[in-house]
Amino acid sequence: MSEVLELVSDDGRRARRDRNKYAVVDAFLELVRAGNPRPSVADVAERSGVSHRSVFRYFADKDELARTAIERQQDFARPLIALTVGPGAPLDERIARFIDRRLELFQTLAPMARLSRSLVHLQPVIASELSRNRQYFRAQIQHLFQAELAALPAVDAALAVAAMDVLCSFESTDLLLHDQGLSRDRAAAVLERSARKLLASN
Repeated sequence: MSEVLELVSDDGRRARRDRNKYAVVDAFLELVRAGNPRPSVADVAERSGVSHRSVFRYFADKDELARTAIERQQDFARPLIALTVGPGAPLDERIARFIDRRLELFQTLAPMARLSRSLVHLQPVIASELSRNRQYFRAQIQHLFQAELAALPAVDAALAVAAMDVLCSFESTDLLLHDQGLSRDRAAAVLERSARKLLASN
């Protein structure tokens, strides 16, 4: 009986620890989304209701907390990564839906995407994850626009993929939406027009 009670007690402590850990991560995310790109531990502790000292029981340091928050945000956004159109659809539909999907994804990720890029030179794990994400996004372009790329000379096709990759990157969309202050519809129009030119075979 004592072994059963001890097991229940351990499970309860573990569940409480997990709740508190996620409360810290979610508080960090909320602060970043609210416009604080690098929240202090004191800010996170106050927002989460967890003591300052307890934060460091769950995370070795502030960078580990940031990395965990970035991973959690990516999990939330994962459903937005998949394409909503296939390579057999008309070109205009593919371009429009592809760009709409990218804008939705990047707007959802924007605060944490900026944070991850500010940490990329400090944390190899984040740099590696960012590199994998970029490779995946390039592969989406190659898959979705395979017919148009096949109609181009090999050198031009490679250049088109490289240019599309930059055009439809977080950095480009953030420049249009955040720095230039375009509406989502206007930003989409800019990206769609540019994409059509890049994929033209003549």
